[in-house]
Amino acid sequence: MDLAICTIQRNRSPWLKEWVTFHHLVGFTKFYIFLHKCEDDSADLLKSLSTRFDISSFFVDATINLPQLQVYQYCYQNFNNLHDWIAFIDGDEFLFTPNSISIEPELAKFDDSKIGAIGVYWASFGSSGHKSEPSGLITENYRYRAPENFWWNGHFKSIAKGGQGSAFSVIKNSHLFKTSGATVDTMLRPLAHGFMDHLPCYESLRINHYSTQSYEFFKKYKQNSGCPDAGANYVRPDSWFIEGDRNDIYDSSLDHLLPLLKLSLISK
Repeated sequence: MDLAICTIQRNRSPWLKEWVTFHHLVGFTKFYIFLHKCEDDSADLLKSLSTRFDISSFFVDATINLPQLQVYQYCYQNFNNLHDWIAFIDGDEFLFTPNSISIEPELAKFDDSKIGAIGVYWASFGSSGHKSEPSGLITENYRYRAPENFWWNGHFKSIAKGGQGSAFSVIKNSHLFKTSGATVDTMLRPLAHGFMDHLPCYESLRINHYSTQSYEFFKKYKQNSGCPDAGANYVRPDSWFIEGDRNDIYDSSLDHLLPLLKLSLISK
């Protein structure tokens, strides 16, 4: 099974190596990484990582409005025939299964001609009490999340089946696409709006979404980083951080992956 990821990222150099290594560990072998308005060393880091991982990197025109939607469309149009599945996720999202190391056995369950994409729900993480951004792994530093019924967790991101050609289009938002078949969640429930169709399910596939990180990170980076569906110049109010900083539940979902991730990072 050939799995790829498409992502657009801005100023996430401190976590890029962890993000790429993590997703390679769980089964993704190709990365299409689009850099938008990066003021850090992301480009140089990707060049270095490309000696060990199959990464195609691109620079996004800073003047483009709603760049994420255009990037997703471009990526699928040009590369969909090369892969069985393409996941469309962000740099603060970590996609995996709690059941094993590789996500391939889970994806194999959805190899049905009537399915065009799988929606995988967020599990939204708060700051874990960090005011300043800690050093180390984001997956290890942030272990507390919101409960399942927190409304942000109604969002999902799509893994689209390859080979759909012109039947695929990004016409609504960065979560839900038009495909040749249905978009369903891992319980085979139909998805039609991008969020709040159903209560989330995490048994098969899930996305740990480190949406807020620390308050320092929010003020320095997240607040002025734009929003995929609202435009590149969107500014998040402080109330956005306050609402999303939910630390109700200690989450151990990555315990089976963290030792291997650390080992992979050391060996590479």
